[in-house]
Amino acid sequence: MTKQSISFCDNPVWKFLSSVRLAIVLLILLAVTSIAGTVIPQGETMQFYLEKYGPNLFRLIKSAQLYQMYDAWWFLSIMIFFAVNLIVCTINRVPITMQLYSRDFLDVTKERLLRMSASARIALGSSEKSVRVVEVFKKVAGKSRARSLAGSELFLVESGKWGYWGLYILHSSIIVIMVGALIGSLLGFKGNLMLFEGETSDVAVERGSDKNIPLGFTVKCDDFNVEFYDNGAPKEYLSELTILENEKEMLKKTIKVNDPLRYKGITFYQSSFDSAPEVKFHIVSASGSSKDLSIPAFERSLWKETGLQFGLMRFLPNVHGTVAAHIWIGDEQNEPQAIWFVQGREKEFTFGGNLYKASVKEVSQRFMTGLQVKKDPGVWVVWLGCTLLIVGFVVVFWVPHVRIWLWVGEEDGNIVAIIAGQSNKNQIAFNKDFEKIKQALRSSIGE
Repeated sequence: MTKQSISFCDNPVWKFLSSVRLAIVLLILLAVTSIAGTVIPQGETMQFYLEKYGPNLFRLIKSAQLYQMYDAWWFLSIMIFFAVNLIVCTINRVPITMQLYSRDFLDVTKERLLRMSASARIALGSSEKSVRVVEVFKKVAGKSRARSLAGSELFLVESGKWGYWGLYILHSSIIVIMVGALIGSLLGFKGNLMLFEGETSDVAVERGSDKNIPLGFTVKCDDFNVEFYDNGAPKEYLSELTILENEKEMLKKTIKVNDPLRYKGITFYQSSFDSAPEVKFHIVSASGSSKDLSIPAFERSLWKETGLQFGLMRFLPNVHGTVAAHIWIGDEQNEPQAIWFVQGREKEFTFGGNLYKASVKEVSQRFMTGLQVKKDPGVWVVWLGCTLLIVGFVVVFWVPHVRIWLWVGEEDGNIVAIIAGQSNKNQIAFNKDFEKIKQALRSSIGE
């Protein structure tokens, strides 16, 4: 390491950013806050948090953005800070790794080989046996490098030297995953969409803010089906969706739970369903004209000939054994009215100076599908990071740097061979391989 790099590492800011204690503190912060994000439901409405947690906790949840914690500025700041700490620690370790990687392992003495825990001396006695031992060593141990010394030869079989870089793959994978999460947080969105059968929409409602997000195309719910168990619990629900652009059908798919629709980077998941009443309404004017209307929830129905509009304000499924509906009635000239009607009972009322008779004939349920809408452009970056993470773990834990030496030369007037080896991990497997090579060498000379 150069004097310049040493002075650089002695910088107090650099030392702080490369601190292992800092890494531990940041990891604990991420773990604790992630627990909070798991316990507190994410992406619900403000009214939900107010009703569930009360005004005091609600103020904390709102001010700290705990309702969308993983997108909060402070959580992203911790992630960025941890990424910087990881990068600095990685840079600090590079010189050590370079030193290990570039080290000449053929620069070793006979005495050092004998001090290794895995080593053995084999008496050869003749040059013919030494040639045979070298040939067997190359055949059994693998491709070797050699160096001629004074009155001796040294052979080295080396594998897994590149495994020292596994740690950098591991660190890089964590940074890539964080970058992918940031991309998804900053450029993506999570929203919801409720559609009645036959209804279309070109916007989704952002979770947590109720802001409309343009989709860039139109999604239509052609049909919705739900099956129930005998106890009334939903068994399966499916939505037939169509994607439209400029009124042209681009894609059609029936989605269900865990089988979403994807289009232009936006994914539609089947997440829920709901239903709303639809009232069949019969009305007769004093002049004798009549009209049968369907009044669905959240919409208005028009009696075109009279200009009257009707809307369903409230619905009660059981009022003394029958159904009651609160119907809104209005037009462009008169003050609107809201009148209760009971199914099967005709009721007279006056509106705009005219007398009418009306009744609720039938009530049906109109289903709507609940879709979770998600755009995450960083998801492939996250998958890349996860792949690198697996590769990094494999390299770090299962790729050992194995070195096996064979020294052949004269010792006290006799020709001998010394075999020695080292491994930085997976010692049990290394010992087995070393014993096989050693026994092969002994067998080659008749021992």
